[in-house]
Formats: sequence, C-alpha cells, structure tokens
Amino acid sequence: MDNADPVPPAGQEPRVSSLVSLASLCAALACVFWGLRQLDGPTARYLRTITTPEGGGTLTVPWMAFVSHAGNWIGDGRQLLIVSAILLAVGWMLPASRGLAIGVQTLWAHGLATVLVHTVKHLVGRPRPKFSASGDWSIAPSLASGFDSFPSGHTTATVALAVVLSRRVPSLAVLCMSVAAFVALSRVLRGSHFPSDVFGGWVLGTVSGMVAAAPWKDWIRSVESALYHAAIGTVWGFALFWSLTYPVESGPESLFLIGVGALLVAVGFVAYLRKRWPSRVALTTSSTQGPILAMALGLSLMSTAPIVMASTGLLCVALWLRGDQAPNAMEESCWIPVLRECELIGAVLLSLAILVAGRGVLPLL
Repeated sequence: MDNADPVPPAGQEPRVSSLVSLASLCAALACVFWGLRQLDGPTARYLRTITTPEGGGTLTVPWMAFVSHAGNWIGDGRQLLIVSAILLAVGWMLPASRGLAIGVQTLWAHGLATVLVHTVKHLVGRPRPKFSASGDWSIAPSLASGFDSFPSGHTTATVALAVVLSRRVPSLAVLCMSVAAFVALSRVLRGSHFPSDVFGGWVLGTVSGMVAAAPWKDWIRSVESALYHAAIGTVWGFALFWSLTYPVESGPESLFLIGVGALLVAVGFVAYLRKRWPSRVALTTSSTQGPILAMALGLSLMSTAPIVMASTGLLCVALWLRGDQAPNAMEESCWIPVLRECELIGAVLLSLAILVAGRGVLPLL
C-alpha cells in the first residue's frame, strides 16, 4: 500500500499562502493603529501648549501654522472637485489626454470616500482633540458635532484622489502622495484630528482610490491590493513618527540591534545594486523583493522599537507570501522603473537620516 503523503488539491497551497499573507497584513495594520493610539494623547497635549487660545486657536510655530492652513485649504472638498473639473475639461478638449476617464475616476473616488468616511465617523463617534486631549474613547454612534474625529475626512478624500492620479499617471505618484501626506499632517497640526484618525483616513482613502481606478468587477482584488499599498505607506510613516518621538535606549541590546540592522541594510543595498547595474535593465519585483525586504527589516531593527519591528516584520511576511504581482499597465514606460528606484533610495536615505540624527527630536513626551 502506498504510504506517500497525499498531494494537496490544485490551488490549495496558494490559497493558504494568500490567507496567511492577508492575516499578517491585517496584523501589521493593527500594530500601526495601536502604536499611533499611544501617540494620540501626547500629540494633542503638545499642540495645545503651542496654540493660542484666542481667535479659534493659532499655532505659534510659523511652519506649523503654514502647514495647518495650506493643508486645510488643499484638502477641502471644493479644491478636490476643482481638480476633477479641470481633468474633465482637459479630457473634453483633448480626448487623447485620457483626462475625461481620469476625471470621472477622481469623482467616483471622491464620492466613495465621502460615503465611507461619514458612515464610519458617525458609527464610531470619536470626540475630536478639543474634547478629549487624552485620545481615549469608546465606540458610541453619534451624530453630534465634534464627535466625528475618526477617520479624517480631508485625508480620506485627498488620498483617494492622489491614488487615482498615481495609478493613471505614474510619473506624478510621488508628487500626488506627498501632497496627500502634507494634508494628513496639516489635520493633526490643526488640532482637528489625532494621528490615528489620519491613519484611518489614509487606509480608507487608498481603498476608495484603488476601487475607483479599477474595473468594478475587480473590486475585491482592488480592496486587497489597496490594503497592501496602505500598509506600506502607513508602516513607514509610523516608523518615522515613532523614531522622531522616542530616543534610542542605551544598552548592549540596543547596540546589538542597531549593528545587526545596519548590516542588513548594507547587505540588502549591495544586493539591490548588484542586481541592477550589471544587467542594465529595469528591475522586476521578483529580483528585488529580497533585498528590499532585507533593508526594511534592517531599518526596523535600527529603530530598536518593538512595535516598529513587529509591524515591519509582519508587513515583510505579508509581502513575501504575496509574491510577484503583475505590473501596472500604465508603468510599461522604460523610465518609470528608474523613477521607482530613485524613490526607494530616497526613502532609505531619509529613514537612515532620521534614525541617525533625528531620534527623539519631537518634544511630545
């Protein structure tokens, strides 16, 4: 009698891998949310100390005041609708520009984001920072004004628009997502939202944008892809925020983690370059995934923060199990991969700069 192990049905292993990947991804997002919840109260209390009580409150730090006002104006729904109107007008006058299709998708993303954010806002009923400096709250559905903090509406709508533009015009991805991050920062500095509210808005906005930029029949796949994209951005942003807030702890354990992390970053970077330059061709996902994940894990170890290491590690597991993904059809241009490489190198250098010279510079504690 044959005692060989039974062969699993076709497709079973990929399905298990996909489920484990998605579970790891959700765990990474949960870690980020938990970590930001620890920073909600300190952030709100610090902003109160640099905000004048008269005239509705004005930040006394000039650059913060500028970001607060500019981001509030950019993320306003009227400005976002103007962007869609411009795209529609350009598309009507220049059919070859694809402006009409992009304009329709931005409107669809804006509408979906509005429905999602207002539904969640009133179901959660979280008080805004001016009503709760501690950041604590219990879920209690409410229609009352001021109890609609989670998630950030400005952030959700701006990210949704930015995601559509990034998908349709990849060369503008960095600019669009940078503007979205600027708006998200402004909502916290303005005292309108806690950091975790912005996180919720970023995730919902990414989902709205990805669903709007893809065929409706693929909405399940779009939501899954959106969660991966949102996790990458939020994990990285949270890691930088945490590092800027908490100084590195002294001791042999911290030195060991920093040393191992720096070694991983160096090995990953060298492996990345060796795969790029000899071939003189654009890198593929399969050829760079290992080096990129090694650099990400190394940077997380250099933070010496357990919550940062946990969220980054879970995200890396999710991305590794997910494997290769089909490239965006809009990114077939030969110079788009080069732009992506520059973005990656810039993100690594910024992370190293903060880990080396920016630890604990934010006076939140």
